[in-house]
Amino acid sequence: MPDWDDEGDARPAAVRTLDASGDAEDVRVARRGVATFGVRPDDPTFGQSVRAFARRYGWRAYALPVLVVISVLALLTARSAGKPGHSTPGAGGSGQPAPPTASGNIALKSDAPGSGSLNTVLSAAALPAGADYTKQGSGRFRVMPGTGPVVGTGTPRRYSIEVENGITGIDLNQFTSLVQSVLSDNRSWAGHGAVALQRVDSGRIDFHVSLVSPMTVRTLCGYDIPIETSCFAPTNPATGATINRVVLNSARWVRGDASYVGDLPAYRIYMINHEDGHALGHQHAHQCLPGGLAPVMMQQTLGLKSAATGKMCAANPWPFPPGIKGTPGAEQADTPKNSEFQLKND
Repeated sequence: MPDWDDEGDARPAAVRTLDASGDAEDVRVARRGVATFGVRPDDPTFGQSVRAFARRYGWRAYALPVLVVISVLALLTARSAGKPGHSTPGAGGSGQPAPPTASGNIALKSDAPGSGSLNTVLSAAALPAGADYTKQGSGRFRVMPGTGPVVGTGTPRRYSIEVENGITGIDLNQFTSLVQSVLSDNRSWAGHGAVALQRVDSGRIDFHVSLVSPMTVRTLCGYDIPIETSCFAPTNPATGATINRVVLNSARWVRGDASYVGDLPAYRIYMINHEDGHALGHQHAHQCLPGGLAPVMMQQTLGLKSAATGKMCAANPWPFPPGIKGTPGAEQADTPKNSEFQLKND
């Protein structure tokens, strides 16, 4: 029966010679090579070297290999911790995975579900920190010069753009331009239905779109809700006073609102469209539009949670946002049950 070498090839028996112990010469040489890696054949065997090393250095000879093993294990653990599928300490050092990086399409701020007490609403609607603003104007108004074309269809409703005297620190040209451009936009009131608007600075004026200091806002709008708000001050039949003033709070114009965190221009558009909606006869809306946007007539300054349904809406500054059904939204008279301000925890 033929012998076989390690590669599986038949090997002539004459090649294998036996030494005195009965082992084949090639086996004996192989054993000696394994026992003496890096050692010449005439040097002491590896086992002898180890025993001599142990006698010379005592317990230190055994501690050194243990330390090497511990170091290798620590290195392997550190490397594996950073690989996918392993938790790495977060900001709090809890050992949980770090939070993911925020994307660029985060929804605007919303009130937390279940937080609807009056104090929570007031806190959520508090004026954000920011630049200074004029607290008290003179209470008298000046018309900003300029006129515009009729936009929309139907009998034009004529409006002026005005600023309370004494307000400083606001670019009034920018304010005037934004009011006119918003009310001329197809997404605003004149872009749909039988509504037409025209900016004028003299003659018959149906309503005044006005930038007003906070203390004068309180005179015109009241302060039943102790936060900075805007409003529409209609004609008072009891006194015969003709006002019809859209009151845009200069504090909100400068600081914005938490519902529109990080987007002051969008909040200003909301201010203009919401309060001018009142001037055009619209009431408040209390339910999200199909798809989840807040109707522009929702009191978004007070929060984005519907008091009627409990659902969260997404901030929206336009009466007719493109591609959205059900606009401008169902409107109802305010009641204690549907008021965003009166929203309570269940």
